[in-house]
Order: sequence, then structure tokens, then C-alpha cells
Amino acid sequence: MLSAYIRLAEVGIGCEPWPQCYAVLNPGEEKKGITVLTEQGQTMEHRGARLAHRYIASALGMFVIALFVMSLRARRELRTGLGVPTTALLVTVFLALLGYYTPTRDNPLITMGNLLGGMALLALLWWMMQRNAETIPGEMDRPRRRLAVVALLLVGLQISLGGWSSANYASSACSGLMSCSEPWLGLAQYRDAYAPLRDIPLDTGGQVIPRDSNGTMSMTHRVFALLTAAYLAWLVRRLRPNPRLRSTALALSIFSIGLIIVGVSAIWLGMPLALLSLHNAVAAGLLLAGTQLLHKLTPTRLPVSPLPG
Repeated sequence: MLSAYIRLAEVGIGCEPWPQCYAVLNPGEEKKGITVLTEQGQTMEHRGARLAHRYIASALGMFVIALFVMSLRARRELRTGLGVPTTALLVTVFLALLGYYTPTRDNPLITMGNLLGGMALLALLWWMMQRNAETIPGEMDRPRRRLAVVALLLVGLQISLGGWSSANYASSACSGLMSCSEPWLGLAQYRDAYAPLRDIPLDTGGQVIPRDSNGTMSMTHRVFALLTAAYLAWLVRRLRPNPRLRSTALALSIFSIGLIIVGVSAIWLGMPLALLSLHNAVAAGLLLAGTQLLHKLTPTRLPVSPLPG
């Protein structure tokens, strides 16, 4: 949440006058930390958010290392195997290197790496906690488990689409709820919008130059959000009769509906910083609910007991 807040505020989300002040980058200035544009056009640094993010990230890194060491010592008792704690450690190292060596905001791949790495780490830690805290008995419910996997993939893709749109500064491309001032549905626009190595053009003042494909990214994220919400609503209806899955189905409903409400409110209110930061937090909650559903539908692998002697 802090990382999302810092990134969004740094590029002028919630600044005045919107959207003229949005996405002003100066390649010559140091970009670590957070710079928020004020109404007078001045800049101010939110050092508290930057320091809190740094301390929390450092503490989290030490906890992940401790979890990995403990997993090595108790590998026979682990219900997740060594794969999950090892992956969590690798993601943590990746995020640390990404934050240290690439403190830039004008490369969308770096922003996506931070977003997806943070979300993946969150899901991995939640999966570890659930698998070691609760035993799921019975046989594999393969049909429902496949539906849960699809739900988790849709949520992950939706987060990626939103992150890619934000990383390419497309937040102001479509002021209408489901409409853009420029045509957005076209093969050329999609080819440019989702080119992995696309660049972000800047003018001489460091302002991001809008491209025709920005509307494509923004509208694709919104349309796919509705499709994802529709699938989750259908899935919740199928899961609700099962008492063991009722609380998880409720969480899916709350976070899915909440994500739509926060997203629509952010568009109507002119993209305020608080709502867009909350949008990231609710998306993380939806990811955790999807991970929880997969856990509930996957029987626990019992730990292997050591042989006597």
C-alpha cells in the first residue's frame, strides 16, 4: 500500500489542476522517494512515507529470510514444501534489487515488476500461513478447484492490466466512465498499448506526452474488471451452498464489489490519491480471497514423519 501511494503521488495523482499537472517527470532529478505537486506548482517530499516504506521493506526482508531458514530446518513438517518459501525469498531479493538499482518512473516494466512482485509475495506468504495453520481433509475437488484457479488467474490478469495502465500514465486518458475522447478499440492501438518494450515519450519539461493507445489501456482495464466481477459473482453463487466455503465466498463478494465501487468513485471524483491508493489495497484483498479459495479446495499434504532411529 505504501509503495502504491508513493508511486501514485510522485507522478501527480490528486494534484491541481487535474489533469494538466499529471505525469510530470524530470529525468534529471533524483526519483527515489515521493514528490507531490502542490497547487502553486511547487514540489514537496513526503519523507515519512518514504522512510516508513524503507523500514517496513527491510523488516519484511528479514522475516522472509527467517521463514526460509526455518523452512530448511523443518522441511519434513512443512505442508507447502520448500518451493513456496524459496520462491518468496527469490521474489524478495528481486524486489530489493529492483528498488535499489532502478529508482526510475519512466520505465513501465520496472513499475510492473514492483507491483507484480509485491502482489506475488503477499499471496505466497498468505498461502504459507493458511496451509500451515489449517488442515484441509478429503479428496481433491477437481472441478471446483479448476474454477478457483481460473478466478485467481483472472484476478491476477486484472491487477496486471491496471498496473500496466498506471505504469504508462493512462489514468487521465478516459474521463468518462465507459467512454474516451479518442477511439480506443483498434488493432493498432492494442499493438502499441501492450508492446512490452514500449517507451514513455517526454517533452522538454519532463511532461509525459499522451499517446493514442493510452485510452486503450484504460478502457481495457475497466471492461475486463466487469468481466472478472461477473465471473466471480457466478462462482460465488456456486460456492455459497457449501458451508466450508461460505466465508471465503463472502470475502470474494465484498472485495469484488468494493473494487468496482472504489474504481467508479475514483473516475467520478477526478482520480483522488486516497481512492486510487485504496483501489490498490482492495485489489490486494481480492487476490488474498482468491488464494484463500484455492487453499480451501486443495487437500493438505500431511508432513512426512521421520523414521524411528
